Amino acid sequence: MVASDFQTHELTAILNSCRRLSNILDIEELYSVFGDVVKEKFSIRELAIFNYHKIDKKLSLVSSIGLGDINFQISKSKTRLWKSILNGEPFGVSDDSGKPLFSEDFQKHNLAGLQSQLWLPLGMGDELTGLVTIGNRKNDQPFDDADRYFMEQLSAHAVVCINTCRLYEKSRKEKEDLDKTLQNLSLLYSIGKAMNYISDLKNLLQYILSKAIEVTFAEKGSLMLYDMETDQLNIRVLAGMEDTAFQEKVNNNEISCRSFKPGEGLAGRVYVTAKPIVANNIKDDEVFIDSEKSYVHSIACIPMVVYSDVIGVINLTNKRHGKDFTDEDVEMLKAVADQAAVAINKAQLWDMAVTDSLTGLFVRRYFMGKLQEELHRAERYDNILSVVIADLDRFKNINDTYGHDAGDRVLKAVGKFLQQNIRDVDVVARYGGEEFVLMIPEAAKDAAHNLSERLRQKMSEMQIEDLPPITISLGIATYPFDGTDIEDLIKKADAAMYAAKRAGRNRVVKYSRDIQLVRENNPQANQK
Repeated sequence: MVASDFQTHELTAILNSCRRLSNILDIEELYSVFGDVVKEKFSIRELAIFNYHKIDKKLSLVSSIGLGDINFQISKSKTRLWKSILNGEPFGVSDDSGKPLFSEDFQKHNLAGLQSQLWLPLGMGDELTGLVTIGNRKNDQPFDDADRYFMEQLSAHAVVCINTCRLYEKSRKEKEDLDKTLQNLSLLYSIGKAMNYISDLKNLLQYILSKAIEVTFAEKGSLMLYDMETDQLNIRVLAGMEDTAFQEKVNNNEISCRSFKPGEGLAGRVYVTAKPIVANNIKDDEVFIDSEKSYVHSIACIPMVVYSDVIGVINLTNKRHGKDFTDEDVEMLKAVADQAAVAINKAQLWDMAVTDSLTGLFVRRYFMGKLQEELHRAERYDNILSVVIADLDRFKNINDTYGHDAGDRVLKAVGKFLQQNIRDVDVVARYGGEEFVLMIPEAAKDAAHNLSERLRQKMSEMQIEDLPPITISLGIATYPFDGTDIEDLIKKADAAMYAAKRAGRNRVVKYSRDIQLVRENNPQANQK
């Protein structure tokens, strides 16, 4: 082959090799293809590619051929080897007789395992990008000037491709971060907007916890609220539990989980400090309580703070796929918790305004507003509606015989019983004293009677510690047959209830025209 033909062949080989690198945007793939090009060109046995870290000032192995599972690092120094690397041109690491030229450096960094003969710095100008070390050819021929020229041209193009890959990766990462930020902002906006429309405290707490689990990809979680009267953190809702029956009972306030004093356990410590705590290996955290029994491997606890006061703690446990909770998770949870605290505080204030503190039922004023709304709806859609007045029998005897504390226990128990034994669409309130009122939408008199009779029977079977059985008398009035406005329906349901009292108590009476309306005309009935 004449000289011109050889040069053309070499230039073509360089051009083709550079083309192979040009369309690659993944840096690991680029290193792999670069190594393959060199291996094919020179039939070498060993090759190593290093990346230079500016901050750590060291070269780290990123790809290799024929070297097995190795890990080399070369720290920057003022030695002859580093001067040769920074010079930027290909250089041999042994003389013509095979004697090593950089024995001290090779021994210090254990570089003999590279099996290298030719070192090729990768860089642009005075800036070092990396390094390629090339071992012996399979035919043991030395590298000549043409080989060095090929490597110089290929490495120069490889540096451009490496920088392109890094810029692309940086751009891709920045775009991912921006997309993630926009997604998080959109999610937080949606959560905040949804919270504004949930007035029921229980539903609000469940929504908040479900969203906290969703944004962190946690397996399960709990939401605790601080109770000022008991000075305890109480679990109000659970989510993600395998025992769904237990979870439902906790969420419905049928059973209670363990409470925590401020400062007790991780949640108690978060409450006191108002700072998030993340424990990705719970066994190493002595503050976590019952780690063996709770199947918790990792946990993130976030305080809910409003007006500088901590009102509760969100606990997320066991991030999915064995991953750890991250700083990004904490930031998202803090944003959710901040919104949640305001919404919960608002819901609690509303709850206090519409809920009777003793029984947990709605107050009379709120009930009358709901009844008015339902009457308008019934009138508009030609529906029916029943109202039930219920009164405890001989409640005065309980107070006189066992004391007012016992009377309060009875009222609490009855309030909880009524909440648990009506439909979701029904509304129950404390009407006053030992009287209760129920609104039963789309229920005719017979349907309302069946519900009331079931309540009466189950009430008579209820046991309250150290107290005799409690019975109840109920009266029913139905729209539009017994009345078309609130006052009329309440008055007639009340008259039916007093008819039940006169008939012997512990029974249900439907209003009819022969029932007297005015209590004062029935002095015996007033002895309830």
